[in-house]
Amino acid sequence: MQKKTQLSAALDRALCLTAIAAVGFADYGLRVPLLCMIGAAAAMLTELICLYLRKIPFGLSHLDAAVNGVVLVMLLPPTIPVTLLIISEIGAIIIGRALFGGNRNPVLPTAAVGYCIALLSDRAAVTMFPAQKGILPLLEIDRTALVSGISGGWNKSGIFPSRVTDWLTGLPAQPIGTCSIVLLTVIAAVLLMRRSASVFVMTPLLTLLLTGSWLLQGMHDPSGTIVGTCLTNQTLFAVIFLFCDPDTAPPHVGGLLYGLIAGGALLWFTRLIPVTDAPVILSILLNPLAVVLKSTLEEEDQRRKRGAKAHGTDSGRRISAAQKPHSA
Repeated sequence: MQKKTQLSAALDRALCLTAIAAVGFADYGLRVPLLCMIGAAAAMLTELICLYLRKIPFGLSHLDAAVNGVVLVMLLPPTIPVTLLIISEIGAIIIGRALFGGNRNPVLPTAAVGYCIALLSDRAAVTMFPAQKGILPLLEIDRTALVSGISGGWNKSGIFPSRVTDWLTGLPAQPIGTCSIVLLTVIAAVLLMRRSASVFVMTPLLTLLLTGSWLLQGMHDPSGTIVGTCLTNQTLFAVIFLFCDPDTAPPHVGGLLYGLIAGGALLWFTRLIPVTDAPVILSILLNPLAVVLKSTLEEEDQRRKRGAKAHGTDSGRRISAAQKPHSA
């Protein structure tokens, strides 16, 4: 099977992010697409400056910096200050891409780095949300009208305060990327079929996480437990766009192992400790393991291919020697 190119995977992810941004536009107005454009532009401009300073030629694969910029926007509230967003985008590209791994094997997930920068800079701006959906001002936001998100309550009590219709249309008091469970599920399926998200990581991760969460709920209300687990803490969005990024996700057995480790860590930190938005923070802590597993498996695969090629060459030489007529 032909390997998925980085540019093709980035385009797939960009189209899926566009669908989420369209939902954000319907929920909160022009501010959401404006934030997406600002985030993508800030990330791409920072990437170009870093490439110039490092004397690295620009390639089409570097366009995924803009995609990472939009992923960062989706991790944040629709009320995030524009200045804080730009600072976070710049820091994410410099730290996540220029300093640690570049665009092909980033040791740190770029968008998650930007999220932590924003969280450390202004925690209230990152953890406070509009209480209801509605058109937001383009620039100035009344922060006194904001409320805490619903993830903290879910982590502590396992109670998911919403109706089934809210699952389908998306919840308020959540980051932009935490939209309809149906849309996120469709996006996950599309990216898996397009090989723009790792099935080896996603399958064991979600299986362990959802099963463990259901057991902790006393095996009651399986649908509510699944939806609550996926939509709180940015879990499903983080799984799709951070943990299962094909640029860093290990293949085959390494992906299955990484998925189990990540699923266990997410279950522990969201349901047992608990830590709000743990998936984003854990993606930073666990991503180096993914890079090591991926590099190790790829090196082993290359050694097997070289060995098979050398064996085939030697066999061909022996056959040619055997078929060569003996001189009189």
